[in-house]
Amino acid sequence: MIDFDALVLKPAGVIFQIRISVTPLVTQPGEPAYEANGVYTKRDLDVEMQDGTIFSDHEVSLGIRLRDFVIPPDQGDLINIIDERHPAFGQQYWVGDSDEDGQGGAMLLLRTKEPPS
Repeated sequence: MIDFDALVLKPAGVIFQIRISVTPLVTQPGEPAYEANGVYTKRDLDVEMQDGTIFSDHEVSLGIRLRDFVIPPDQGDLINIIDERHPAFGQQYWVGDSDEDGQGGAMLLLRTKEPPS
């Protein structure tokens, strides 16, 4: 069997990952924030409305290696971009969704609006 995590995710992460801080509000309530790495992605979304106008937005996500975490971040946890080299430095997000890829990684969908109570 091919270890996709070791052969692809880890070497790619070394090139593309940025430093983040995770505050585990939901996955580990009461525990302090900790540093980790992830691959930041921002993609533009254009949606055509019924009247033909275009609604433009963007989607921000963070790819993580599950092996890097004892308990990986999940819905409701906070993510801060602490890598000073990155354009999103200083941004704070909360995890809106988490999808494992079945190959040792997960994609965290990041949100900027307040999480639901």
